[in-house]
Amino acid sequence: MYVVIFHTLTINVPVGHVSLPMRVTRQIFGYGHLAVAIFIVLSGYSLMLPLARFGRYELLGGFRPYIRRRARRLLPPYYAALVLSILSIVVYNSVSSAGSGEAPGPYDAARSTGSLISHVFLVHNWSFDWAFRINGPMWSVATEWQVYFLMPLVLLPLWKRYGGTSALVATWGVTLGDFFVIPDNENLYWAAPWFIGSFAFGMWGAVAIFSEVDQARRFSSLSWGWIACGFGATIAGIIATGKGDMSLPILDPVVSLFALSLICHASQRVVRGERDAAAVRALSSRPAAYLGGFSYSLYLIQHPLLRLLEKVLGDTSLSYEQILIVAVLVGLPCIVFAAWIFSLVFERPFTTGDVIMPFLRRQLGNSRRDRSDHTATLLAIEGSDARTAEGRADKRRSARRG
Repeated sequence: MYVVIFHTLTINVPVGHVSLPMRVTRQIFGYGHLAVAIFIVLSGYSLMLPLARFGRYELLGGFRPYIRRRARRLLPPYYAALVLSILSIVVYNSVSSAGSGEAPGPYDAARSTGSLISHVFLVHNWSFDWAFRINGPMWSVATEWQVYFLMPLVLLPLWKRYGGTSALVATWGVTLGDFFVIPDNENLYWAAPWFIGSFAFGMWGAVAIFSEVDQARRFSSLSWGWIACGFGATIAGIIATGKGDMSLPILDPVVSLFALSLICHASQRVVRGERDAAAVRALSSRPAAYLGGFSYSLYLIQHPLLRLLEKVLGDTSLSYEQILIVAVLVGLPCIVFAAWIFSLVFERPFTTGDVIMPFLRRQLGNSRRDRSDHTATLLAIEGSDARTAEGRADKRRSARRG
């Protein structure tokens, strides 16, 4: 959600003066990339958790079932959003051509052969010219998809041979070394290869808290809550002093360590049975869990919908700040609602092990049954109220006769 708010507050419309509250709001929500780093850490933690509990560094069931599950989770919504994004570009180009006589170059570039093919095979993050063309946020989906392969093929073998802590240090050494040694136009900085290290942080956190055999286990009793506060204060200080634009390979590890510390703190509380702890309640609250249920869809379709929002609001006479307020208060809820609908069609059927049409028919049937049950309940209540009223009337008549 943070990423969507960040993109909403930076929509591409004519810039103007904004008030101090709006400047502060944009400063708070001005670091969408950092939220992606937190998600990558959480992803590594989630995938490593069952292995840590079993005390093994091999995939349960083998590589094929694992990658099939990952594909089922990631790819159907991705390809649906990709088609939606391409269609939105075609429509945008048609509208622009009608007004100016020619389509804008950047949108034509998004439909180039290299851009389209690379997006189909999720390798568009290998080239800066492809990475942000069709749907900007999709660059991180390609990075995450590739990390899914690196986990069983590289990270787990390192874990098994050298232990979690050594594998973690080696992973960060290689991924950061790539950035500082290889020239900027060749080190894939736009794909954030150091996210492999962020993912390994999450894996390490699961092992540290739940494994009984790894060397990382000795860190399980650390005061992770205070450590999270320390890293959180560091990030807040960086943002408050205007240093948030520092090099991402330096800032992202700090953010990843904050995410790791917070996750380990919450996991400690769960292991101890302290489920009423603030961190546990926040991460497992019903709104957080419900929003998390379609957050992937929200991340995928935000870009084409925000481009539509730009077109609509950019043609109005509203000031820049008024456009931002309308975008957040009206546009953002509409985007969230659209993402929820999108998730029901293209995401949830695949995460529940179903296919689209049977799932939708069942949902429709459940909705009808719910309405029928609701109607029956109302009729029962009305009938009960009627019987109660009739009984009271009989008592009054009896009293008068008496």
